[in-house]
Amino acid sequence: MIVKSKGIILGYMKYGDTSIITRVFTEENGYGSYIVNAIRSQKSKKSIGYFQPFSMLDMVLYVKETRDLQRISEFKNHHPLHHIHSDHTKSSITLFLAEVFSRLLQSEQSPNVQLFNFTMESIKVFDQLKVGVANFHLQFLLKVGPFLGYAIDDIDTLFSSADRTAPSSEEFQRIGSLMQEPYGTDIPMSRNSRNEILDAIINYYQHHAHISRPKSLDVLRSILN
Repeated sequence: MIVKSKGIILGYMKYGDTSIITRVFTEENGYGSYIVNAIRSQKSKKSIGYFQPFSMLDMVLYVKETRDLQRISEFKNHHPLHHIHSDHTKSSITLFLAEVFSRLLQSEQSPNVQLFNFTMESIKVFDQLKVGVANFHLQFLLKVGPFLGYAIDDIDTLFSSADRTAPSSEEFQRIGSLMQEPYGTDIPMSRNSRNEILDAIINYYQHHAHISRPKSLDVLRSILN
């Protein structure tokens, strides 16, 4: 079956001599892995750069229900990104979020249009963001929960999954701002506060979504610190 769909790239790995397997969150099919044939060949007319994390593509998919691995036959940019892949801080945040989001999407094998639209709009905003860049990953992971069925109803719920005391009144206020305010809002916080909030978010998803600790977490912290 041929399916036309928008897709958000979450990473790839080399496959064979010239191909790749890419992880994609698609509007029409949900989350899955797809082969892209000959993209690494010297004769390929298109660059592997299309498959950087958070790239947004218009794709033609070959889907066969009896296969776990599907194929992308055609693709082009849906919305070109200008800063995410060239800005060192943004690219580090993108790699971290792509890893965590991939793990959270493991159960999203069916279309989730609201989640897809939220994610695509968030990426577009992040690409142009000038203020609050260092808090984007915190805001995204807090805001995306309801679309995945892991809504954080209140701040106490966020910390109930972690073996730690309740947040201070200042930290409580910061988390409330991260959850409620739009991306780009200037929410000042220290390195320690940002790390503690991120630990609480990761612990929450580890407890409720059973994801493992992100491998890119230490790299992200070294960049933001």
